[in-house]
Amino acid sequence: MNSIKDTKKNEQKIAKTKSKTLKKEAKERAKQAELIKRTEARNIRENWFNLDNAALIYPAIGSTEWNSVFRVSAVITESVNPVYLGQALDDTLKRFPFFNVSLCDGLFWHYFQVLDKPPQIEVERNYPCRPFVFNRKNQIFRVLYLDNKISFETFHSLTDGGGAVRFFNTLLVRYFELCGVKYKNLSKYNLNVKDLPSIEESEDAFRRFAEKGNYKPRNEDVAYAIKGPLENQNILNVVVGVVDIDELKKLAHQYSATINEFLSTVYLKVMINEKRHDNKQQKRPVKLSVPVNLRKYYPTKTMRNFSQYLNYEVPVNKEDGNFAMLLSIVKEQSKNINAEHFQQMINTNIRSERNFFVRIMPLAIKDPVLKVFYNRVGERLFTSTLSNLGVCELPEELNEKISNFHFILGATKLNRINLTAVTFNGKCSITFSSRLVERRVIREFFKTLTDIGLKVEIYSNI
Repeated sequence: MNSIKDTKKNEQKIAKTKSKTLKKEAKERAKQAELIKRTEARNIRENWFNLDNAALIYPAIGSTEWNSVFRVSAVITESVNPVYLGQALDDTLKRFPFFNVSLCDGLFWHYFQVLDKPPQIEVERNYPCRPFVFNRKNQIFRVLYLDNKISFETFHSLTDGGGAVRFFNTLLVRYFELCGVKYKNLSKYNLNVKDLPSIEESEDAFRRFAEKGNYKPRNEDVAYAIKGPLENQNILNVVVGVVDIDELKKLAHQYSATINEFLSTVYLKVMINEKRHDNKQQKRPVKLSVPVNLRKYYPTKTMRNFSQYLNYEVPVNKEDGNFAMLLSIVKEQSKNINAEHFQQMINTNIRSERNFFVRIMPLAIKDPVLKVFYNRVGERLFTSTLSNLGVCELPEELNEKISNFHFILGATKLNRINLTAVTFNGKCSITFSSRLVERRVIREFFKTLTDIGLKVEIYSNI
């Protein structure tokens, strides 16, 4: 009897100790988060602030010929009014002043310098996602228009897809408001330029949520890379396939899969077929990198970079499997899309940034070192990317004003072809961006969808 009581007392004591430890850790994290917030607020008042953890790599690996740029676009039902668009941009930057920055070189790190003047909107005259020129006077995003299309392009250090969409949607809401649209319930969408800026929207959420310990090893295999002749510099081939989202969802459900799992499996199958044309990389696995929005897992309002990725890998000895087998591989690996997996990645990346020798290394040395590091553990670890922004939610008054959304990834440093998806008002735009002259992968992907029974409308700048 006494032993039972003693056991209960010990359990209660352990539980009490654990509770105290958890409270202490939570208090310490809250204290650290408040310190980070105050530091960033002070920096912005002083017209500069640091790059977030994910943003640090992009200046190091870029050049005047290439840097990491992506685009979101809206095709509207009437010609763009440039006067209203310019005013909408001015108003949107007052709402999100931390977007109006240039990229500058410091002694140890790159940093953002807040600019006094907003950029001018531009008529689109070039291929999408051309590189930015970095200096103290140039913004690192651009707003473009042509006929009935409005586009927002940004250097990836500034934000990720989630932040870019919110900025762009706020711009669109304001533009159509200036055009005369009256909204019934704008507060529901958090896209009002009259709202006040929030320091939480510019926080580095990676630093806020990083923990000590529980790190992820960097030991992935090098992936198969799609090779072939390239287009001339700054030429980006874009092919868009528009499908009915309900039909796509129905098709995915027939395979007991999500839309992302279904599209990933189709793409992996196509890339495996492409690999058979290449006799030099047969021992390297086909791997597809899928970015994941971390805002779904952490309570943050940040509009800066806050995403991680999962690499779907098909073992070389299973590349001859049918669609069902590939899908089972994807679904099994999808189990790693969870908070614990991403917490490990955050912890590992922040630990590298906080390394004493990394911090004191001058930028002139640090950039070349980061470039070498990225060439070892960056794009060489996956064959291509599938980035799905999900559903763009806008006030219902704009359903008749916007006919479609597009999302384009610029050419990456090593991988020559990428795939994206974005959905608006029942239509899903699936977009390939490629610097390859050969278009076999693109043709086979969309042919696979049509052969399965999905109706696809194709648009292209080729």
